[in-house]
Amino acid sequence: MAQQPYQPQRGGQGGRGHGNPPEPKSLLTPRPVTYFQPDGSLIPTLMDNQAEDLAQRLSQVTTTQLRRFYDDVLTLRQRLAAEQRQGRDKEAVFNDLRADFKMLKAKAVYANGRNPKTVPLPLLQFFIDHVAAVNNARDFEAFCKHFQAVVAFHKFYGDNR
Repeated sequence: MAQQPYQPQRGGQGGRGHGNPPEPKSLLTPRPVTYFQPDGSLIPTLMDNQAEDLAQRLSQVTTTQLRRFYDDVLTLRQRLAAEQRQGRDKEAVFNDLRADFKMLKAKAVYANGRNPKTVPLPLLQFFIDHVAAVNNARDFEAFCKHFQAVVAFHKFYGDNR
């Protein structure tokens, strides 16, 4: 049975108005994401076709909204680099930042619940997929490059507010 996408409940007593209990909510299921080819190199379409396709599907998202999420990712990347410059192991630093990275999903769910137009289902699915797929610092760097490409294509296709 296919999982129903997250639909926020708004006001009222829930249900369908006749004393029925509200339907249970559930988030979208993460879809598999692959960052690397079998030889260990980054999959080039992540920075090209896949990023462009997502940017087109996110054309109704404002540049400001997308940049808020991207800025959170850049902050994590900068923290990772700063700790690494101080001699800490990259994986150990990423493990310390993992909870903050996982918060991207919660922030997207929250923003979608407040206003589904600002974080439509394709963007929510993007964060659900990638938060589940990033398991180490190498994955995180690949995600950062992919997200950077999405933001760049979005500047062309998106609503430039």
